[in-house]
Amino acid sequence: MVRALLAFLLGLALSLGATVADDKKADDKKADKKGADKGKEATITKIDAKNHTVTVKMKDKDGKETEKTFKLTETVRYFDSTGKVVAVDVFKSGDYVLVLEADGQVKEIHKTDKKDKKDKK
Repeated sequence: MVRALLAFLLGLALSLGATVADDKKADDKKADKKGADKGKEATITKIDAKNHTVTVKMKDKDGKETEKTFKLTETVRYFDSTGKVVAVDVFKSGDYVLVLEADGQVKEIHKTDKKDKKDKK
């Protein structure tokens, strides 16, 4: 009887430990997702197809206009204003975009309509 009780308690302790670890992983994933989902509004100032770079004008944390140049890797995903996946050729200088970046690298670029930007103000 004592053995059964000890075995039950040991199993319960292991199960609770695994549950807590799973919850922590889920919280970490949610935190990562929140950071990745937030994009920054920007205007494309230059696209260099030869060097695989895009230069955008965006506001920094303080609200000041800054220019940033990003390297366009093979993993970057491009979307038009309707949400369809497109090639980088669709983008041109002067386009309004939403840039999703993580770890200093661009993950996605979403083209937005100029009308949408005015409506937000």
